Amino acid sequence: MENIKTTIEQEPAPKNISSEFLNMSVSEFMDFLRTQRKEPSLSITIDWVNVPTARKLKAFLEDFSALGKQKRFAAIRATEDQYKQELNVFASGVKWERV
Repeated sequence: MENIKTTIEQEPAPKNISSEFLNMSVSEFMDFLRTQRKEPSLSITIDWVNVPTARKLKAFLEDFSALGKQKRFAAIRATEDQYKQELNVFASGVKWERV
């Protein structure tokens, strides 16, 4: 029997843009995202800040201009009480990392 080596193509790890997300205004971040279009995937993982920030992260995931072109991942580290403040965000695909 002949051994056949198969190469499993692995996707590169998503580019972490968490600090940009937290440190830029919305317009600056949108401009920054335009410069990242060639990246195959992006990820943001943050600690819970507040409801508006959670909603901005949800918007990052749901950005229709990136659909099909770029994989996006998002997670928020939060307590159960914080999680319950904005269930809609977590129901939409933002991952909850319990702290």
